[in-house]
Amino acid sequence: MTTRLFTIGLISLFLSCSSFAQIKKPFVFVNVISDVGDPNSQAVVPLLKQAMTQTGLFEVVSNDDSKLNLVVVADCYRDSVNDPFSCSYISNYVGASHKTLIGGGIVVQATPDKAANAVLASVAADIAERWNSTSRTNLIEELEDCLLLTQSSCAVPDPLVAELRTRSINLSQYLRSGLKK
Repeated sequence: MTTRLFTIGLISLFLSCSSFAQIKKPFVFVNVISDVGDPNSQAVVPLLKQAMTQTGLFEVVSNDDSKLNLVVVADCYRDSVNDPFSCSYISNYVGASHKTLIGGGIVVQATPDKAANAVLASVAADIAERWNSTSRTNLIEELEDCLLLTQSSCAVPDPLVAELRTRSINLSQYLRSGLKK
């Protein structure tokens, strides 16, 4: 019950962040990957997917879905049926051409539902702390890739237009802009 309250509190904090307050739900389209042959992971991961869907912030999608913007790799382990579930996860923001690490961690909980809620709380905390900066970094890396591969101009991603004060930029202009990740 404590983990469930913590998860609800963390998601409430996530929703109250000013940058997320006006975004329609679901906001994060996630693909959760795990070892389907491991019974410990399979005891936790379906509960994790279910908990994500119930928040209203997440929609679980397949890896080839065009809306996909987060990949979570989660696996769990325990030595015997009397041991707690030790679950590790890594979450990556998925941009057009880059995947950028948002966070990762290890949780240890006695039951599969507590482990799923603890992983969800950790993923939500990572998103609340790093989503905007990770998204911006990803957009800058994509723009830089375009600029390094062409001798002409590249389209500036919409979120960076105000900062760069242009919709199209070449490498020389970009280098003089002083844009920092």
